[in-house]
Amino acid sequence: MVIVYRSNTGYTREYAEMLGKAEKMKVFSISEAPDKTAPGEAVFYMGPLMAGHIAGIDQAVKKFTVKGVCGVGMSPVSQQVLDTLSKANYVPGAPIFYLQGGWAPKKVGWLKRRMVGMATRSVREALRDKGSRRTLEENRYLDFLLHGGSFVAFENLETIREWMHEQQ
Repeated sequence: MVIVYRSNTGYTREYAEMLGKAEKMKVFSISEAPDKTAPGEAVFYMGPLMAGHIAGIDQAVKKFTVKGVCGVGMSPVSQQVLDTLSKANYVPGAPIFYLQGGWAPKKVGWLKRRMVGMATRSVREALRDKGSRRTLEENRYLDFLLHGGSFVAFENLETIREWMHEQQ
């Protein structure tokens, strides 16, 4: 199996490279993968989320034998996020995973910043309204939504690594 990814701001690439190194797997961007993978070779696809859709997944399913998929987004990991991903991204016979990546407002254009701002407005307002009752984690997440940051961590890959070991 090889890892194929698409990344906009670098967080998905960072996860793909970490996973590839840990599992001793080859890692290719979606643009270079067609020339570097064998026909029918098993692929684990990773892509950033855009409005609940894993960017590049449709292209990956058409070009490769996708055995597993991972979306990388801004939200904390939850069952609700996984359920939404499963409904919005149909990949026949492949499990879907989710990792919290990051937000880099300086690396995206004004339109995307505005879209993210609109999509996260209610969360930001709810966190601000809590004031001094916010937990440390909620403070960190509010700062993340306002200024950007990264939640990328090797430990987050544990579930995917366990699944990969079951596939061998």
